[in-house]
Amino acid sequence: MKLKRIVIVNDGLGPNKGDQAILLSMLDSLREAIPGVHIRVFPNSKLCRVSQYLEFWRALKNVDLFIFGGGQEIQDHASIAFLISGLLKITLAKILSRPTFCYAIGIGPVATRLGRLLTRLVLNQVDLITLRDGDSRKRLSYLRVTKPQCFVTADPAIALTPAVEQQARNIFSLEGITENDGPRIAIAPRRWFHYRHYFLPMTFRAKFCSLRGQKEYAHLKKVIAQAADHLVAMLKAQVIFVPMRCAGSNVDPGQDDEQVSKEIIDLMEFKENAFVINGDYSPKELKAFFGQMDLVIGMRMHSLIFASMMGVPIIGIELSPKFSPFLKLIGQDECLMPVENINFSNLLDKISRVLSRGKEIREELNSRKKALQELALSNIGYVQEILGN
Repeated sequence: MKLKRIVIVNDGLGPNKGDQAILLSMLDSLREAIPGVHIRVFPNSKLCRVSQYLEFWRALKNVDLFIFGGGQEIQDHASIAFLISGLLKITLAKILSRPTFCYAIGIGPVATRLGRLLTRLVLNQVDLITLRDGDSRKRLSYLRVTKPQCFVTADPAIALTPAVEQQARNIFSLEGITENDGPRIAIAPRRWFHYRHYFLPMTFRAKFCSLRGQKEYAHLKKVIAQAADHLVAMLKAQVIFVPMRCAGSNVDPGQDDEQVSKEIIDLMEFKENAFVINGDYSPKELKAFFGQMDLVIGMRMHSLIFASMMGVPIIGIELSPKFSPFLKLIGQDECLMPVENINFSNLLDKISRVLSRGKEIREELNSRKKALQELALSNIGYVQEILGN
């Protein structure tokens, strides 16, 4: 029997732990389901040089399946260039008549007229699309993508197997976090600024232009620092900042979570009870680590996925439209806070409510976990179906 060859475009080769989790879960599942499969992965965001595209083109010539995703977003929220870059890779695969599968992707927002036109033209040529949430399905219909079969599944990281508990406990030791009587509360922060539908990516704008939203970002840091101080003072909590994405360069806007963590701690009064995770841990280790928390407050989507799939209560500070569908999926839409409306009073109220319902929330999350994992793994069945045909 001929061994199957797959090329995947996914950003899981980069420093974002959420993207890494998606890719790792995909690779684990594909290799288990398709023995001997040969898989080659190319980045989406960093595939930009001519030599890289030539290598990508050569790899596509001999594959049985091209996979775009999982988790990859079709959006022009940050820049139209980002959208065009992703659609170009799909187009190259279709020029070579390769079977093409968009794997548990997110759709939108696609706000520009050019973005909507290109998305409709390209996605109507693919063979099969699965989507990570129902909102993406509605947006796809709005964009008039009607030719390929489309199914709603779930984010692949939902099915990621966590590390064993002892590995999670080892992180406490390595990071110098001692036992404490109070709750352990993790915060997964990120720098926030106002996106606009620019043509150029934010990396280029950060080099040559000032980014918007600095006043709002300063307010957000202050609110989180105040909430952290209150938790330490009133509950003797340990507040643990978990960077999910570290800066790839000096100009990497919105991606320097470790620096954001330090900036927030600098605003705190009770700094001795605040910690930053400095080690480079795998997504499986981080998922297990979040499982040791009493509450996770996330500005990064996959911090919320990791925690909720470990049965840990969450609060999502919504920076992107992708947050809301996931919290609805796990029955925690009341635990979502739009970043534009956040202040000390409403954040503290939300934290108090979630902590008071901790046991109830854990039971609800655990009751949904198996079905959600099966939904995430159903993407593999579609891969097998395409390869079989």
